[in-house]
Amino acid sequence: METETAALTRLGLDRGVEALTANEIEPRLKEFFSGRIANPNPEELMRSVKELEEQFSGYSEYQFARAAVLMQACDFTRAREILMRLAKETPSDPRILHRLAVTHLNIGSAQAAQDTYLAALAVAPASENLRREFAGLLRVMEAGKLYAGVSRKKHRLSMVCAIKNEADDLLEWLHFHKLAGVDHFYLYDNESTDETRAIIESFPWPDMITYHYVKGEFGQIRAFHHAIDSYRNSSEWCAFIDADEFLYPVEGGSIRDVLDGIPSAPAVAVQWLNFGSNGHDAKPDGLCIESFTRRAPDDFPDHYVMKSIVRPDAIVAYLHPHQSLVLGCYVQEDGSPVFPIGGRCSVPKRRKLAINHYYTKSRQQLLKKRERGRPLAAGDPERIRAMEFFMLRDRNDVEDRTILKFLPELKKLIHR
Repeated sequence: METETAALTRLGLDRGVEALTANEIEPRLKEFFSGRIANPNPEELMRSVKELEEQFSGYSEYQFARAAVLMQACDFTRAREILMRLAKETPSDPRILHRLAVTHLNIGSAQAAQDTYLAALAVAPASENLRREFAGLLRVMEAGKLYAGVSRKKHRLSMVCAIKNEADDLLEWLHFHKLAGVDHFYLYDNESTDETRAIIESFPWPDMITYHYVKGEFGQIRAFHHAIDSYRNSSEWCAFIDADEFLYPVEGGSIRDVLDGIPSAPAVAVQWLNFGSNGHDAKPDGLCIESFTRRAPDDFPDHYVMKSIVRPDAIVAYLHPHQSLVLGCYVQEDGSPVFPIGGRCSVPKRRKLAINHYYTKSRQQLLKKRERGRPLAAGDPERIRAMEFFMLRDRNDVEDRTILKFLPELKKLIHR
């Protein structure tokens, strides 16, 4: 645990603080807190804010960090009070205005968020993030006016997925999610060269699939943005997941039943459970969910990763494949508010909903997946991950057969 003295040392303020001016202290506080604010684990930020309160609470950068702590605790009203005061004191700081706009969004105050984005853009007109989020907010507000009073959308629960050479388990994935309550799929096929297209065409309910064949370096983010822009008003809920992820209700038989219990939520965070190879070298003959039943322990770092089920007409911006910026506040499965950072939640909950992440599967499938690469540009050094990355995730500590309650009906659907 970092003590106040250690924190001061890292700040460069352990000696002669009295001799420094506020203009000298503020940038050091900014540098000290910036990494902690962006850290998905809030404990270090909370500890630092508490330890430095007595000496630095009068400084703007300390107050900015304190507002971040309040946001992580979903106390958006108090965070807004601090940020509004800071915005009056320093109206030319786009960081403060941006964070204030996000606070308004989490409270659900669309007009206040719009006004704040305009103020931020006046200060930083070239900011791509501000421009994208402002444009998204305008679309959300306009859709709210156009579709006011519309009580039912075409689909209750849709699923958006970008795929490439996922033939191994795609048919199982489609049937499983139909069984779990999904009633439509938006699939973006990025130049698959295996049997992906034929498998999609073999699905017995073709009207449940909207298929896009996309060429070039399309990527997951572009697929998700296209789905949001094109189908924003077609579904009550959209789940954005991958073809190696199986989303299911831990209790009951339908994802929609869980969502019905949180009717006012704009977005739901659902956490991963990371499954290993079960010792398989080659692809096993059985279905994915029955072949890979061993996973990492509960405290495995990737189990803090979440994916999103979102009301698409509330999406302001899709930040990355795990998380959206929405009008309103994310909740967890039980309706409790949460403020995800970097696609992670500090306190995972999986009593009602979970995502089984079959990341490695067999060693044969792992090598195939690694060779295929991530949906990034051809020259991107992160496109092909090191084998160590995969092997660290081949954890088989815990036998977890919860999802197998769907197995009998799933086999009937697949082999009908």
